Amino acid sequence: MVEVAWEDVHEVKEIIADIRDGDCDLRWVIFGYEDAHMRTLVVVEAGDSGLEGLVKSLEDDKISYAFFEVAEKTFALFQWLPEQASGMAKARASIHRSFVTSLLGNISIDIVAHTRSDVSQGRIDEELSYMEATRGQLLTDDVAVKKLQEEHKRKQELAKQRMLAGNTKDAQLRLATLSAGGAGNAQGHLARVSGSNTSSKQQNKSESAALFEKAKVDIELEDEDNLRELVLDLREPDREDYEDFNWMIMGYVEDKKNTLALVETGNDTREGLSDYIKTELGGGADRVLYILIKEDNHVHKVVFVSWIGKSVPALKRAHASTHRGAICSWLATIVQSRDEEFVSSCSELLGLKEEEGEEELRPAWGGDNGFVRLGPRRLCMLGLA
Repeated sequence: MVEVAWEDVHEVKEIIADIRDGDCDLRWVIFGYEDAHMRTLVVVEAGDSGLEGLVKSLEDDKISYAFFEVAEKTFALFQWLPEQASGMAKARASIHRSFVTSLLGNISIDIVAHTRSDVSQGRIDEELSYMEATRGQLLTDDVAVKKLQEEHKRKQELAKQRMLAGNTKDAQLRLATLSAGGAGNAQGHLARVSGSNTSSKQQNKSESAALFEKAKVDIELEDEDNLRELVLDLREPDREDYEDFNWMIMGYVEDKKNTLALVETGNDTREGLSDYIKTELGGGADRVLYILIKEDNHVHKVVFVSWIGKSVPALKRAHASTHRGAICSWLATIVQSRDEEFVSSCSELLGLKEEEGEEELRPAWGGDNGFVRLGPRRLCMLGLA
């Protein structure tokens, strides 16, 4: 996972304690990133004014986290993901979210905000009214459906803005598909989660969910909107940030065998990817990963790599094989031009052959320095495996 740390965790704890202290005038604090690398979180600003002062301090192109008191002994977190922020930055922030919330303590309202209208007194009043009305009660299906529809409408508006970028026919088609999906029905048993009541099956039917359901595959993408935007950024040709971002890894969320999330993004193409897997994932022998690599910045094409480590159990391998097809279907709605590879080690990822503990370069043609890195499947087809 992406590593992130507080510049001064003691200062952060003191500020949070002051905001929670009813005798202190401090009302809110904004945390942000020290620089574009997004490795260090810092205190951007703190204040004793109301919500208006906080909103004025948010920047249109910088991701941040706002913690503030919305009512007596009632606290909220707004994760600010402005529309002008890059897809890669938003994806990284989705990983950091739990790191930030772990230090804040109990939160009554937790909202992801993309526009200033999401950080409004009306939105807060709506959440407070809902919280008060349902305190200690189970939601009826009617109320649950209404909440889902409201959230779906907000997500649909955001998706519309993203998908119509460029106003292409494909974008229009994707928008029509999403609009036709509707908010879905809230059914199933109601369960108590984190002091509030939600349905165990209350999820908006996203585009990926519709695809996976049609294929009868039980799999879910965590933060799908951010993942989609990240893939869109990766595929774009002639990007100025290509040297900083040319691969991404998706993997299974811990203790959730059917949920995929972003693991990491990085640079230096296959070599950088291999280094990350060796140092951060222990070589990946026991991992199932789904990787996208952009090897040529001048084209739309990406390489989709299915990684199943050599120590992955047979049952898990079969599970991953089913999921791979569903993920390919999802990717096809975003990236039409892609190659596919199947690997089980860093040596295979780099097109190298392991022999008696040593690695030798496999023969190949073209590309930089006279070589093209080929996955084992392509090598086999060429009679070189």
